[in-house]
Amino acid sequence: MYLITGKQEAYQNFSVKSQAETIISIRWSSDGSSLAKAVEISPLYSTASGNVPRAFAHAPQEESHIKERAMMSDARASKHTSAAASSAPLSISSTNVLPFLDISPDALVIVNPAGTIVMVNRQTEAVFGYARTELLEQQLELLLPQRLRAVHIAHREQYFSSPHTRPMGIGLKLVGRRKDGTEFPVEISLNPLLLDGALHVIGAIRDMTAQRIAEHEHLQQLEQIRLQAELINLAHDAILVRDPVSRVTSWNRGAEELYGWTVQEAQGRITHSLLKTRFPSSYADVDEHLEHEGQWEGELTHTRRDGSSVIVESRQMLVRDEEGQPIAILEINRDITERRHLEQAEQVVHAETVARLAFLQQVLDALPSGVYLVYGPDARLLLANRAAASVWGAEWQADQPMLEFLKSNGIEITDAQGSPFPPSKFATLRAVQGGETVLQQQELIRRPGGSSLPVLVNAVVLPAQRRWSGPLQETEQQLPAREAVALVMHQDVTALKEAEYLKDEFVGIVAHELRTPLAALKGFADMLLVQTARGRGLALAEWQQEALEEIELATTRLVKLTEELLDVTRLQAGRLHLQRTPINVVPLVQRVATLLEQTTTRHRLEVRTTRTELLADIDPGRIEQVLTNLIGNAIKYSPQGGPVTITIWEESAARLVGFSIQDRGIGIPRRQHAQIFGRFMRADNAQAWGISGTGLGLYICRELVERHGGLLWFESEEDAGSTFFVTLPLVSARHGDHEVSS
Repeated sequence: MYLITGKQEAYQNFSVKSQAETIISIRWSSDGSSLAKAVEISPLYSTASGNVPRAFAHAPQEESHIKERAMMSDARASKHTSAAASSAPLSISSTNVLPFLDISPDALVIVNPAGTIVMVNRQTEAVFGYARTELLEQQLELLLPQRLRAVHIAHREQYFSSPHTRPMGIGLKLVGRRKDGTEFPVEISLNPLLLDGALHVIGAIRDMTAQRIAEHEHLQQLEQIRLQAELINLAHDAILVRDPVSRVTSWNRGAEELYGWTVQEAQGRITHSLLKTRFPSSYADVDEHLEHEGQWEGELTHTRRDGSSVIVESRQMLVRDEEGQPIAILEINRDITERRHLEQAEQVVHAETVARLAFLQQVLDALPSGVYLVYGPDARLLLANRAAASVWGAEWQADQPMLEFLKSNGIEITDAQGSPFPPSKFATLRAVQGGETVLQQQELIRRPGGSSLPVLVNAVVLPAQRRWSGPLQETEQQLPAREAVALVMHQDVTALKEAEYLKDEFVGIVAHELRTPLAALKGFADMLLVQTARGRGLALAEWQQEALEEIELATTRLVKLTEELLDVTRLQAGRLHLQRTPINVVPLVQRVATLLEQTTTRHRLEVRTTRTELLADIDPGRIEQVLTNLIGNAIKYSPQGGPVTITIWEESAARLVGFSIQDRGIGIPRRQHAQIFGRFMRADNAQAWGISGTGLGLYICRELVERHGGLLWFESEEDAGSTFFVTLPLVSARHGDHEVSS
């Protein structure tokens, strides 16, 4: 609402008639912009004379939000307008002005030169919370915060000294104060006027709270847009916006780096022409998909400014206005050229690997022995060849633990003689659980149908890998790096076992048949030597005496050999039975050492122990056989003499008794350590020294110790000597119902 007052000559350019007219008024706002207003001019007749002393101009209410500052003169208006306004104050009468003040949407306050409020409108009451009677005759500073009142008095006095129409506090944030003490932003314009002939000032006060909030929100939005623009520029991906006909309207720094065109060069260009886009099908298909779905994702091939090609992963989104019309397309392109090249290279390598693995699988399937890979402490199957199924008599599923496979199919694994075999001693589990390479271990597989298959097992630990590709599986399995992987081979030795059985039978028969004549020869040789020594019969010549001694020595060796051969056949056939009883092993070891010490003059035997009694449930004859063999070897394989130390100890936690035999002899070459417990196996350096032997003693010793539930192992270095270790389980109670022998 605009209130135009003054003499009729002041608006003589207007065609003010008896009816309201609409005119176009162009004026300048305080921020320098021009405003075009459709203004209705209506004549207002004085009730006294009927003349037209004033006119009422009305602007539509809804136009007040377009940078309109009602009741405020523009400080930036032309000098001519300002001079005219300041030189000719409007003159009104207090008699009938109040109704027109109430028409204004702004708070209007009229004050005299003393700063006293003489007139206010209803909007002032609404804005400040005071009743009109509370404001009249009060100082204008009542409507200001306390901190601003003193300064305002000085400004007011200065204004009255040179009154003119102007906005108040240009560039300042003006503040009003309500009756309840709250403060709020305001915008004020001042106009001098003559009220009943006396100089007054009318101030138009507008509550700017909503506008300030809107301005603050607008600034926040602008800041957010600025930050978003900066973030878009920082993005490594190419982000561009194009209009519905694919002209570039926005081009970020990532697009500049990816394609080589600057934003100025790309602006307004058609994207698929600029980038020479190659679509997966066609541009029309992509455009149609965008139109119907509102978005599209896929791969595109673009051409950079330098002519090189780039493959991008493109995501496009169609933006519509409130009426649903397309206004823009947001496109985000990520360079995947290198990734695609790597994938293509991987595909080539994968194809080559699959071909090689297929060939390897064919090779494995052609092998007569069962071959498979297992991993992890529970020996899960990774791959197997065709022969593996025939070995087990059942199909071992991939990734199935070994013990679960055996249990579910009723398969049992025993030792070569068919005796129970704990899983911890399976060659396969020893490899994956202990990292031990197991070679030539004999096992017997009892299959689901009841048949048995003797096998020779080799389990080799392989370096753990991150990824293994199974030829029998379509997908690759991920293996933790720390899980052991073992290559296991089962060789069917049924034919060998049959041949070995026949051989053992033959050896057993021969050894048995040799015992009688050997006993006779040895007996007669001993008798001749003894009787001659006693002076009975003719005296023997020296050569006869030597011949009889040689015969006696040879027969002794043959008897020992036959006994060893018989033990071997018994062990292989499982017919060797132990006569176990609780025995104190300390005096047993001491007795054997004492007897053997009498057979040599170049060796000194010493038994070391802190215990006088260690009870073990053993076959004393067989353990004495083991001790005799080990101590005898220490003497025999130390041809230059030296000490032989026998140490006895107890392992309380494990409930074991142990003893070791240490010599300073010729030792065992490292390359033969793994084979030294084999049958008929002798070290090369023993033969070089001319030391005789059958190579059966250590084999028999280990078999006897293990059948007692113990262990036999050694440490040796060539030319430095050897130490053999034996452990046997102690009885559960030191004193019991058994009679203890010593």
